[in-house]
Amino acid sequence: MSISPTTGMSMLSLEGTPTMAQARFPTQSPRTSPSMSGSERHDDTNEWEEDEEEDDDDSDRGVISSPSGFRYDISQLPHKTQQMVRGLYHQASTPGPPQISLELCGIKEEDDAEGGFFYAFQMQETVPCSIRIGSKNSKTYSTPRCECPDARYRNQKPCKHLIWLFDRISKQALFDHDLEASLTLTEYGYPEQLQDPFDQISRIRLDILADDLHCDIFDPDNDTSDPSRSRIQEAREMVAALAGVQPQELDTYRPDLGTSHYTSPIRRGDLEATLFSLLLSSHSLSEWVRTELESSGPAVEPFRAMERRVSRILSELKTYSSSLQNTPATSVRSQKEKTVEGPRDVHWAATQVQHCVRKIELLVSRGSDPLSEPARASAARSLVSILKAVVSRNVDSHGGDTPNDRNLFMRLVGNHDTGFVYSALELLVDQSQFIEELEGIMELLGRHGAPTTYVANMRGLISRMRSHKAVRHAANAGESSGRRSQTPPMDEPQVPPPPPRFVQTPTEEEGPKRTTPVEGSNSPQFLTPELPSSSRPGRGGAARGGGSTRGATAGSKRTASLGSAQDSPRGSKKKRVRCA
Repeated sequence: MSISPTTGMSMLSLEGTPTMAQARFPTQSPRTSPSMSGSERHDDTNEWEEDEEEDDDDSDRGVISSPSGFRYDISQLPHKTQQMVRGLYHQASTPGPPQISLELCGIKEEDDAEGGFFYAFQMQETVPCSIRIGSKNSKTYSTPRCECPDARYRNQKPCKHLIWLFDRISKQALFDHDLEASLTLTEYGYPEQLQDPFDQISRIRLDILADDLHCDIFDPDNDTSDPSRSRIQEAREMVAALAGVQPQELDTYRPDLGTSHYTSPIRRGDLEATLFSLLLSSHSLSEWVRTELESSGPAVEPFRAMERRVSRILSELKTYSSSLQNTPATSVRSQKEKTVEGPRDVHWAATQVQHCVRKIELLVSRGSDPLSEPARASAARSLVSILKAVVSRNVDSHGGDTPNDRNLFMRLVGNHDTGFVYSALELLVDQSQFIEELEGIMELLGRHGAPTTYVANMRGLISRMRSHKAVRHAANAGESSGRRSQTPPMDEPQVPPPPPRFVQTPTEEEGPKRTTPVEGSNSPQFLTPELPSSSRPGRGGAARGGGSTRGATAGSKRTASLGSAQDSPRGSKKKRVRCA
């Protein structure tokens, strides 16, 4: 389906345009959640129908107002058609992106030479559809089911919507799968390796998965779904990326975008706020912008996403622990629905955090192309942040038989060495800018206690980072020296070289000389810096250099002098003191 008003004109045809009677899709906008009662209907009623008690306030039930302001008497239409018309106009009046828009129009000639011409209008429509995934014990949805027209009326199994959704769910659930090995797609739309889709989603938890799928989650206490915190953050980062904000400035960029709630997506005089609101209002626009951004950008970079996911998991663990002691009445219903998936305890949190670390490690080691330097830095930053967050939580979150059941730190680090985080950081020893943060973590490990092997491995990691840092500094210094040595030679008066069998040694009074550029020369001219004169013979010649035997002799004398000093007992004594 084309989104450009200039494409597809040659294929324009009225026969391909769906009529209103054929358009069947829910009344809710992308920001509106379906009712629970409606989700349980599985008859052939039109999904674009509205309950009669939700009709407008017209005294005559057969009259309805359209968004254009016209009033229509629909009393002569069949009952189902009346419901469809009410649903159409109700949806058009709700805030959010329109589901039907006019895309193209033109004049076409019929294939028959005597048929004449006709006007053609091509519309673009967004057709929301509902997918239900039940457990094996479900009487209705034990098999994943889509409510789209292809599945309901054309018996297409699996439909494209199921295949599309399960592909993205599998990406999160089967993150450790070898990309070179193929998956076996079943007739239900999901791969065999996913096993039980309901169980897989329950292990992750739906709201955590929703963040990875970039969608909002249904709130049973409200008729509409507000954008999730993850989508708000993502929209803000997208706007920052389009505005050219540097990653280091991202945290301070437009903090009002994350806290303001705009009643209208249009903010006159503020293009950034307008784009921010549009991205939250339209999932399709957000998906489009996401695919167009560079994969290394902060808005779509996976390492930041994993870091935020761990933060969300730790927050859920804290909320669960608090709910065991005091559950507010307003959240009883939502807590009940979360309990269906299982407790968000230390065992669940530890598993999910380990999965996040493993995902980062796989992205670093299995990438089709080598990671860029900014991406490697981002991966290391996320790993260090995750390790610091876990080490800082050396507290019992709730009751349990063993410390591993109660304490997240003890389960991941404190009681046994599983290579948590440091095994992934071993792939990033070049990121030595995090040495100080790792040393701070080591201080916490010293207070809390950790296995001897874990401490030794962390110390080895920091030592290798230091070595890499020293080698890099040395390489940079050598590169800088090499660049200076490649400077074009100075233009000096042509002096005949001395006979090869004689060496001319400068006197003590002879100091360093400034070279004089040759007149008329077009080459770059450089001045030799004056060095302090030395009382030792040969130092002046060494400063002048020039590749003469005189300079070589002076250099050899200086090297020999340094060597004799190093071999002296006094020099050895100083060296031992430094090592001590």
